[in-house]
Amino acid sequence: MLQVLERDDLKIPEKTLKGAEVDAEVERFRRAVESAREDISLTRTTLALELGEEQAKIFDAHLMILDDETVVERTVKDIIAEKRNAEFLFSRNVAAMVDSFERINDTYLRDRAADVRDVRRRVLRALMRGVRPSLTDQRDPVVVVAQDLSPSDTAVMDKNIVLGFATDLGGGTSHSAVMARSRGIPAVVGLREITQSAKTGDLAVIDGNEGIVEINPDEKRLRYYEKRKSQFEDFERGLDQLRDLPAETLDGRSIDLSANIEMPAEVEQAKERGACGIGLFRTEFFYMRRGRLPSEEEQFKAYRRVAEAMAPEAVIIRTLDVGGDKFAAYLGTAKETNPFLGRRGIRFSLEKRDMFKCQIRAIYRASAFGNVKLMFPMVSSLDELRAANEVCDEVQSDLRKEGVSYDERIEIGTMVETPAAVLIADALAKEADFFSIGSNDLIQYTLAVDRGNVRISHLYEPFHPSVLRLIKRSVDVAHDNRIWIGLCGEMAGDPLAAVLLVGLGLDELSTSVYRVPEIKTVIRCVTYSDARDIVDECLRLPTASEVKGMLMRRLKRKLPKPMLSFGGRQTR
Repeated sequence: MLQVLERDDLKIPEKTLKGAEVDAEVERFRRAVESAREDISLTRTTLALELGEEQAKIFDAHLMILDDETVVERTVKDIIAEKRNAEFLFSRNVAAMVDSFERINDTYLRDRAADVRDVRRRVLRALMRGVRPSLTDQRDPVVVVAQDLSPSDTAVMDKNIVLGFATDLGGGTSHSAVMARSRGIPAVVGLREITQSAKTGDLAVIDGNEGIVEINPDEKRLRYYEKRKSQFEDFERGLDQLRDLPAETLDGRSIDLSANIEMPAEVEQAKERGACGIGLFRTEFFYMRRGRLPSEEEQFKAYRRVAEAMAPEAVIIRTLDVGGDKFAAYLGTAKETNPFLGRRGIRFSLEKRDMFKCQIRAIYRASAFGNVKLMFPMVSSLDELRAANEVCDEVQSDLRKEGVSYDERIEIGTMVETPAAVLIADALAKEADFFSIGSNDLIQYTLAVDRGNVRISHLYEPFHPSVLRLIKRSVDVAHDNRIWIGLCGEMAGDPLAAVLLVGLGLDELSTSVYRVPEIKTVIRCVTYSDARDIVDECLRLPTASEVKGMLMRRLKRKLPKPMLSFGGRQTR
């Protein structure tokens, strides 16, 4: 069944109450009003942090509406007098208030009708368990359709309940899409008007491999998709046989094939899928799924859990990469006009030095329990790397004085995510132990394409010659300076791109947990010599389409046929 989120066309039930039920109904309504008040107050606080006090004042009007006798107290009186349910009477009273506003010959006052409707939604959410159904409350399997889903929405999805989702907004590398992919949830994003063509209760098919959503398909189409589903499951079962085999080319070049994870619980899935380590432990959700900063002890326990579970294999923990499309209001991440060019990654952490130091301490303490490496995001200058390393030096000094154990040989690396970082890679390499290319952001910043903007998503192109040349330069500089280099972006999970990355000389690839067996298959189907020849040919081509065309021709007979059908397109 399909579940559409964030629709306002609710059917409000009308029920007659028995005399004994009236008092309980009044109490239920008052609790809903208080819940809405708390919700509005929290929203106001959040907005004040993100946009400032002036913008937050709009919610003062919302709070005043909840004190308006014509809405709240009138509803209480009506419940007692008419013996009908709160939802029906409250909606009726709100409708009357909206109508009175809309009749006023004053633009400002007419616009207040929108405030009243917003308050209505909040109270009904409390009365009816959500104007927007909660994904955590869902009990029956559904396909979710929404205008957009936040990373937190995706994070709490139970993949046995949410079988897939489709959204109007977003791009294939938006954080919610990446999260879905890492958790094995089929998703198709950026469809623009899917919420207009779908309704709750429809039958829906989500084909994440091809980026297709079909609403109420006929029997013939259903049989077609059942067959594709069966083929894909057979394909997946075949990949499971590779779990204990190395990611090694036919002529013996070994690649460290690791997994990207969001939360500690995913480490077991990474091991089951045959990952040789954790190439990217994102720590943002540890901060964002709460209303306060995590303590050093909380972080230490989480990092230690992953380090112990994966030992002796490496776990690369990336420090907080808040900013861009990832906001947590209590951190003080004020909303910016252009957040992807704002206080992101290491810039933010260096401003919040106490918070940064707390996280570094937790990572260092966890390093005593496994093979932990530390990595800084969004470094674009040597000054930033040096400042971050100074914090690490302070932490080590403090821990030594306190007699706290840590790995004194812990490797400290930097992500390469901007053209600036590539162009100064020779300087960075002298003060870093390793590089990890963040291909999602590198592509975004190189091509000046917002990866979450559906209108220009077709311009976001991993196979663009400029991107390939920047990766090659990064690899060459790293190896010239005798440090290793990996790549932990979405390119690592694309079968065609993976061949290029092997040929470019990457030492490590890190992809979503569910992509590990597939990319291992790719690596084991080619020789390093052939991959290098393919790279040489690709680097001479002037367009991304020519690069992809050549890859398809060269790899058609080398990769299993299902790989070219299913690979690299799970979330559009």
